[in-house]
Amino acid sequence: MRKLAIILSICLLGSTLTSCALPNAVSNFVDSIEHEVGSKKIEYTDEAKKSGFTLEQPTTGVVVGKEEVLIQGTLNETKEGDQLLVRISKDGQSGEKIISIKDKKFRQAVPLYYGKGEHEVEVLIPDQSKTDYYYPATRFTVENTSSLQQIPMGYNSSFYRQYGVSIEQPIAGGRTYDGKVLLQGSVEPPAKGAKRVEYLVVRADKGEDKANYYIPVKDKKFSGWIPLRFGAGDYKVQLTVGDLHYSPVVEMKVKNSVSADLRDLLPGSGMESDDPQIISLSKKITADEDSPMEKARAIYKYVATNVSYDMKKKQNYWDDGALKTLHEGKGICHDYALTTIALLRAIEIPARYIGGDAGEPHAWVEAKIGDKWITMDPTWGSGYSTGKKFVKEYNPSYFNPNPASFKKTHKRSEVIY
Repeated sequence: MRKLAIILSICLLGSTLTSCALPNAVSNFVDSIEHEVGSKKIEYTDEAKKSGFTLEQPTTGVVVGKEEVLIQGTLNETKEGDQLLVRISKDGQSGEKIISIKDKKFRQAVPLYYGKGEHEVEVLIPDQSKTDYYYPATRFTVENTSSLQQIPMGYNSSFYRQYGVSIEQPIAGGRTYDGKVLLQGSVEPPAKGAKRVEYLVVRADKGEDKANYYIPVKDKKFSGWIPLRFGAGDYKVQLTVGDLHYSPVVEMKVKNSVSADLRDLLPGSGMESDDPQIISLSKKITADEDSPMEKARAIYKYVATNVSYDMKKKQNYWDDGALKTLHEGKGICHDYALTTIALLRAIEIPARYIGGDAGEPHAWVEAKIGDKWITMDPTWGSGYSTGKKFVKEYNPSYFNPNPASFKKTHKRSEVIY
């Protein structure tokens, strides 16, 4: 009987990841399907039997699911970094899902993308002699009881495999969230001696509005809530493995149901305005002030007087942030800005990070007081340098300075989220 291998086609079109349609596979399945839940046995191809592939879930060839179905089992003939390819089809539509294999075991929920009705699920196993070639192993039918329409994620399969990325949540795109989405999974590079992945970079963009976030990887696991800060609508969420590559590993589309645009109030990477320590400190700093303007001035003064400029630090780091800066008591303009913004947002004063130039790349802060945006530069308010030495000297004039005077020394380029 003729055996067909399927090549996994994952396309990278510009900056957009797309799952390409796979060709139909014909293999040695038992063709008769009895559409009675629990009555049909799981059948395996010859390739599956030779590779020691078995399913523990589902246990029968026709099952019922709601939005997703659990796939769990064993593949004995495997190597580090191997993945299963799962193909989900309904009424001429087809999408794929990648499942990571660890210690010959796999377990992951697979989305039923196309709403209520019968989905055919086909599981494909890797060809050990060729990269990105897959053999059909088995297939089964799932009757989806949910009408939810989901969207397949886009994968960069080589990066996904190279860094051992496994996305547990969310399992598909197209879902609607209330202001934030949980990204959860693991990163286990299969190669011996591979560089340990310390963090992931996540972009959550709505049209022209863009925001970057960092999620730490601890004990090969990651979990982080990503704010959808630009109000209701469609977002493109991309996940990249640290600073190793600029191309996204996974891309998905999600929807936000929260109508309010909270871009200048929600926490962000390094701006931990929802952290209890930051909230408590901000309230303490501003306890004796009545107006938002005076509260903002008190925060400016606190950061300028309690943080010293770090003359040895030459660049920004992924784990920079308000908590780190306050703990160390030092930083560069990036750290002054992050800390000030976190403290302002913690007491509901909208604030944003400004990138620009002040003789060299520089960062400062804008805060919204009433219906007016004011400027502050806590770095310049903290002191000045003489060669390689920083002289600590509080300067209140860089809080809400004269706009015309400020523009002579500061060239505003962008707002960064």
